Amino acid sequence: MAQAATFSDVEIPLIEEQVETGLQAVLDSYRPSYVPGGDRKDDLNGRFTLYPARSLPEFDHGYAKAFEARDDFNPNRSIYAMVCDNSMPVRQQAMADLTTYVHPHLCTLLGSGTVNCSHLGESRTVLFLERPRGTRLSDTVKNQVRLHEHKVIDYVLQPALKALLAMREKKVSHGHIHPGNFFISDTPHLGECFSAPCGTLGHYLYEPLERLMADPLGRGEANEKSDVYALGILAFDLMYGLEKIKAIPKETFIERIINMGTYHLFATNREFSDTFTDFFRGIFNENPAERWGLEQLSQWIGGKRFNMIAPSAPKEASRPIEFVGQEFFSRRMLAYALRTHWRESLKDIKAMRVDRWCEMSLHRPELSEKLDRSMRIAGNASTDAQMNDMLTRVISILDPTGPLHSHALSLRPDAIGPVLADIMKHNGQELPQLLSFIENDFGNFWSEQADINKSSEMSLAIWRLQRARPYLKSKGIGFGLERVLYELNPSLCCQSPLLKPYHVTSSLDALKALDALAPSLGYENSLVDRDIAAFIAAKIDMGKEIRIHDLASVPALADNQELLMLKLMAKAQQKHARLQLVGLCTWAAMRVEKMIDTIHNRIIRKRLKLQLKKLAQTGNLFDVLTAIINVDVSFHDHDGFAKAIALHQINHDRMERLNNKEILDYKAKRAGGKMAMIISYLALVITSYITLTDMFGI
Repeated sequence: MAQAATFSDVEIPLIEEQVETGLQAVLDSYRPSYVPGGDRKDDLNGRFTLYPARSLPEFDHGYAKAFEARDDFNPNRSIYAMVCDNSMPVRQQAMADLTTYVHPHLCTLLGSGTVNCSHLGESRTVLFLERPRGTRLSDTVKNQVRLHEHKVIDYVLQPALKALLAMREKKVSHGHIHPGNFFISDTPHLGECFSAPCGTLGHYLYEPLERLMADPLGRGEANEKSDVYALGILAFDLMYGLEKIKAIPKETFIERIINMGTYHLFATNREFSDTFTDFFRGIFNENPAERWGLEQLSQWIGGKRFNMIAPSAPKEASRPIEFVGQEFFSRRMLAYALRTHWRESLKDIKAMRVDRWCEMSLHRPELSEKLDRSMRIAGNASTDAQMNDMLTRVISILDPTGPLHSHALSLRPDAIGPVLADIMKHNGQELPQLLSFIENDFGNFWSEQADINKSSEMSLAIWRLQRARPYLKSKGIGFGLERVLYELNPSLCCQSPLLKPYHVTSSLDALKALDALAPSLGYENSLVDRDIAAFIAAKIDMGKEIRIHDLASVPALADNQELLMLKLMAKAQQKHARLQLVGLCTWAAMRVEKMIDTIHNRIIRKRLKLQLKKLAQTGNLFDVLTAIINVDVSFHDHDGFAKAIALHQINHDRMERLNNKEILDYKAKRAGGKMAMIISYLALVITSYITLTDMFGI
């Protein structure tokens, strides 16, 4: 604020401080029609009703809670609702593709959207699903009831195959096939697959090796081969049981699969029937490229016999390589050992000469070259970060289909987004390692190691990662870590504490919500919110940092974060024709009023303040911006202020000279000398005149 002048110790307010803008009155009287999060409690589109007092814990899991629900269009239909965690993304594309899709062997998603949940006091994504009929297969497994192989085919494999084939037509995989999500009734069917990230709910045994080695949230989207593998494990569980295998620690189980092969591990001390020998040999394959998919499973169920050869134990090298006191004959086992003994790996990796081993014992010179190049990148005087990155590359080269590994993370590239959301939710210490994956473009590096890693879905995920890289380094408003979060998780709602309770999922809803909240936020609350800025910037696809060049001559305003935020929101408003935001504009104008006080010219300050109310009532954020982003105003204010400073300096210098005692003494002496000289000359002239007069008798 401008400082008040004082006279006789009494404050006299400056004229511009008494300007009444009328903005507060506008904000107090504003009544928005939009209600953030929805005005109807526990209701979706006037059709589905959520009953928050009637929980269904049997359908709960870590990412959503289940409740009874009602379909008002069909009250006799038995449905339930899944209220999702608003800190994690949902499977938006799968939901869009399968909503209202009816298949006898699939749980039907009847509808989904943002619902104002009365029991939470906030809005969430809620899925309304047809309630499964019959009993879960997990009850059969728990009771250790073994099913005959024909029943497994008729009641499990065949219906599941039909469901997965139908989903493939929609370009969606299931990702949650396990006994607890398969229901046996007159029409066996798979349960829902939308409310949790793929691979996070079932036992890890139901994931193939390349996904099993990843963290549960790091497994990424499922595919048809991982779904078929889960069916193979499910069939084995129903016919033979998994109790003994589940008793094996996960790390030991992975080591045995790598050393023995999945088929040999499951076939130990057991003979499969002729019917199922091909089935298990085709599915229990560590190589995803050779593993059965839906086509082979469909042919097998149709009666075709493949005469599959039992896979041999995985042993690649003619000579072993030693590490941590063990000998390794396979790349994958060595890669897993490097991952599980990270500290030792960092110390020994260069001395081990893994590249030489690949060339001489594996006879893979191309791998040797890749390893040599990766280790040269780190150099001799390597930092810890460089060494960790090098080890990540080495492990990926040795095990090209496995996940990306760091000291504390194991994940596939398409899971980086959900893992980032989870780390930011819990303030996890793994964040630097995850960001290293993005900064070093490890997703693209991983995809280049094997053709099986390349798919349209993975290509999209890697494109998003590469797109997010420059945003991570930028510190401007609308960028940074928050921007990366929304770029990698398009379905995630805005995580700002201001908007999160309303589950805002679009830039339009963000603007409308801020407009509706403006009367309660008012004058004292800043517009700046990095989460909201990043969310809006991601939704409007803003690629460059915002600059206000017209105010370059006014340093106090040129980099003002609130003005930058205001300009960002104004750009977002332009995307939506006829969108009026009187509340938000008034809030913004009240913040601009504070900024106007940085302008030096009193007349300009007063004129700008008087027009704020009119500009705010237009509902256009760009109009409010024009009140202060004005070339003429900034030029005249800057030019006038520069002249005033120069004039002030001149006057100040004059006053300094007048107040200098030495200068005053010198000027006094000089003036006195001149005065004495004048008097002397005057006296001389008078004396001379008198003398001459007397002499000549004039």
